[in-house]
Amino acid sequence: MAPAITDPRYAHAEGFTTVAFGRGGDFICTGGSDSLVRVFYSSKAERDQEAITLEQHSDNVLTLAVSRSKIISGDEEGTVFCFDVSTSTLAESGKLSVEPSGTVLRSALPARDISISGSERQVAIATDDENVTVVSLLDMGLLHTLTGHRGSVNSVSYSPDSAYLASTGCNGTVRVWDMREDEPSCISVMHKMAYVCEPGNGMEQSKARWSPDGRFVAVPCSDHTIKLVERGTWQASAALGGRHTKKISHVTWSPNSRYMASVGLDGQVVVWDVAARTAILSHVTAGALCQIDWNPCGNMLAFTDGAGAMYIWDDVIPSDQGHAPPYERQSAVVHEAAVSHDDSGMDSAPIGGLFDDGDGADGGAEMDSDGADDDIDDGEALDDFVVDDDGGGYAERQAPRWMASDAPAHAFQPGSTPWVGGRRYLAFNMVGSVVAVAQDSYNSIDITFHDKSLHRDVHFSDSFRFALAALTESGCLFATTTKALANDHALRSADDAESVLSFRAFASWSASADWMFKLPPKEHPRCIAASSHGAAAVTSLGMLRLFTCGGVQRHIESLPGRVVTCVARGDLLLVVLEALGSVKSNMGARRLEYEYVLMTMDGQTRVARGCCPVGPGAEVVWAGFSEEGHPATCDSKGMLRVLHRYWAASDACWVPVLDTRRLASERGNHETFWPVALSASQFIVATCKPKTRFPPFPAPILDELDVEVPLLHTDTSVGQQEAKLFAARLFGDQLSGEAERSGGDYPGGASGQSRDDLEQDKLLLRLIQLACKADKSQRAVDLAQMIKLDRSFDAAIKIAVYQKQTTLAERLMRIKDTKFGSEDDEYDDVHNSDDDQPAPAASNARRHRPPAATYGQKQNIAASKDSSDMDLSEDGADAVSTKPGGMAAAMLEDDGPELVVRPAKPPVTSKPFNPFGVAAPSTSMEIKRSDSFFKAADLHSDVSSRAASPSKRQQREDGAAIAPRKQAKMSAFQYKKKAPTADDADDEA
Repeated sequence: MAPAITDPRYAHAEGFTTVAFGRGGDFICTGGSDSLVRVFYSSKAERDQEAITLEQHSDNVLTLAVSRSKIISGDEEGTVFCFDVSTSTLAESGKLSVEPSGTVLRSALPARDISISGSERQVAIATDDENVTVVSLLDMGLLHTLTGHRGSVNSVSYSPDSAYLASTGCNGTVRVWDMREDEPSCISVMHKMAYVCEPGNGMEQSKARWSPDGRFVAVPCSDHTIKLVERGTWQASAALGGRHTKKISHVTWSPNSRYMASVGLDGQVVVWDVAARTAILSHVTAGALCQIDWNPCGNMLAFTDGAGAMYIWDDVIPSDQGHAPPYERQSAVVHEAAVSHDDSGMDSAPIGGLFDDGDGADGGAEMDSDGADDDIDDGEALDDFVVDDDGGGYAERQAPRWMASDAPAHAFQPGSTPWVGGRRYLAFNMVGSVVAVAQDSYNSIDITFHDKSLHRDVHFSDSFRFALAALTESGCLFATTTKALANDHALRSADDAESVLSFRAFASWSASADWMFKLPPKEHPRCIAASSHGAAAVTSLGMLRLFTCGGVQRHIESLPGRVVTCVARGDLLLVVLEALGSVKSNMGARRLEYEYVLMTMDGQTRVARGCCPVGPGAEVVWAGFSEEGHPATCDSKGMLRVLHRYWAASDACWVPVLDTRRLASERGNHETFWPVALSASQFIVATCKPKTRFPPFPAPILDELDVEVPLLHTDTSVGQQEAKLFAARLFGDQLSGEAERSGGDYPGGASGQSRDDLEQDKLLLRLIQLACKADKSQRAVDLAQMIKLDRSFDAAIKIAVYQKQTTLAERLMRIKDTKFGSEDDEYDDVHNSDDDQPAPAASNARRHRPPAATYGQKQNIAASKDSSDMDLSEDGADAVSTKPGGMAAAMLEDDGPELVVRPAKPPVTSKPFNPFGVAAPSTSMEIKRSDSFFKAADLHSDVSSRAASPSKRQQREDGAAIAPRKQAKMSAFQYKKKAPTADDADDEA
């Protein structure tokens, strides 16, 4: 039966063409000499649709690698781009979503091959500069540079467990690297095993590939065979040959490692049965073939030729001829102790079975029961046991083993991005942005300010090629560093060049406020910070160097070499470090913990220090200060936290104030937020496209996310009000605490603090009203105890009275007397200070009445309607008004010798009482409370009461129904109208 191979689909121009399947088998990627990357659908029903074209490259695309969510491509210019792939839209709309997400690497020489680790956290890149570069896919930062090849490297391949990396050079040398250590090391070198070729021609280069079960590395060799190098022994255990007549350019494995396919310059496609070591299928094309890839989830091959055409071979393995399917894995045991090369140089027992004749159709997947696994501890052996028991065509990876990690932390600069299309942000904050644009032999720097009235935009040529920047209103601090510490691999050719710190002042009374320092050899900045109080730099030698704005070296000290980032505001410097509790797994994954140090910019005072929490499996991706001065961090899970009460060092704690991922899910989209700045009520971010981590060019429009403290039940009105109250109190306490720490004034002075206290009290009163309506008295008491202003407490009591919560009102009155002082004491001080006689019976009767019944006298409830309104807001827009007709107060009448308590009259209006809305206009003029007026009135009342005769005081006390404030007010009006008397003159004298 003829192979089911499609007609050639010319995806690219003539030349070397690369191909790779997606991890789910849904799509096929190709790259060619026309500098394009195309994405095709792989299913028979959809493969004729128009391809998705990616045009980011500017030169021939030489290599492709695909993970579950990324496509990584490299070109002849040495640029490696990353694209985010979303397959979730494939089921909904039938379309893939592919978006560029950044530049992984910028090398001076062509990128020849790419391999993504099994954990999908790292990517290895082979280039013509004799090195293998390992880059983190989490932040696009350089992790390792593997040196040792004598010539260009044309192939790299990770083992499935990410423990080893195989690389081949143009001189035929194959090297195996142990990637489990903090510093990867070469553990095996096989000279002259692979093809020897001249660098620069993609068609002449061959690629080595690991098997999916991790047992073997397939290496195309110079005798036109494929040698299988066994893991652990690192020796060729078998060879597949006899079919190709010219150089084998590429090999690929079936998902279950039973079969292998190879293509060569002789135009042949050969399918091999690995266990039988024979070729079972072949197909010949007219021209030389470039690459081939096996569908990870199916019985399908895709290969390309030098004419830019792609072919798809469906149903490769004919199951009707007795061959096992290529996508159903057999059980497999891979244990490190059985395959590792021990330190003594003695090889441990190899994994047996794959080539054993007695294993039959199963291909010898099981280890011999009498073999090497008898010597393996049972507890350890289960750690790496991999078995496909669900028939899904893959084996699930078991939980990795974790161990202490002492790898150097990767530092980052807040507000910076990787290179995207020859541009990158060096800094981005609320002052402006610093953009670097790559030129041929230099970079150009553009400093753009958000507030054009503050400064004019700055543009200059950068011959130093600055990699770090910290932007402030007074100036910008720049720094150069090495390619190992920056996200720019093409930064410079040597890591031993001297690094530079340079400060460029924007406005100063001095004409020469700029300064520059050269750091000693082998000392390079990791991260920098600047503020109005100076500049700071943390270097690779663990030095913290502090400078004044004028360039005076004011302080130096040593820090652990685990600094992640630093940021400054005013006189404070926040340094975030990776903690010693960080661990790594044998699969390359890491669990990070962090510490922080908050100090003054002169280095003389440690304000606070401790743990800096992040979510499980998360990393710190941003650090900064809020507008109010809160140190803040954001982790990769989208949780924003602020350091609260840092001014009291022992009480400092990190408080979560916003979950951006939950916010994005509530919006119903997959947008990501790139942090820029934080204020008391808003988190300023740049909204990025789904699966994109960094903002585009030109500068995007910033979005303002309202701070939503992740309290419980925030979907209810009570929960929302509590979250608002918590945030208001949090940032209000910050302003007070920072003023106390720095010895300054509260922003806005006493009036500003009163205004903020009033806003908090308004939120409390709303919650008290809701508690009273729900008949939750204890909750109302708890809320009332948080009130800060005396008049706000009066409003709370009136709310309780209106809601007919008499017991609650009495308790609130007692709390108020304890917190703010008793009004009865003030009344006695005013009216009985000069009178030694006992209080009249009427006054005694008033004192023994229930507090709720007499509260109306004290707080002006029984007064006329036009003189008892209370407005807690200065502009009246959100007033809490109290009307006498709407209260369940008691009215006192004089009935014979004794005062009788009578219930208050019902309200004259049927409109429900709303203490938080604007009161309805009354027929009479409303007189709002004026603190300055009543202070003067109270003072006059006190003077008048001291000079009054006993008979006048008796008459005044008989009028017990008149509140003290109202009587003082009436006295003030009468004082203006009456004519001066001799007694008055004596009093004045």
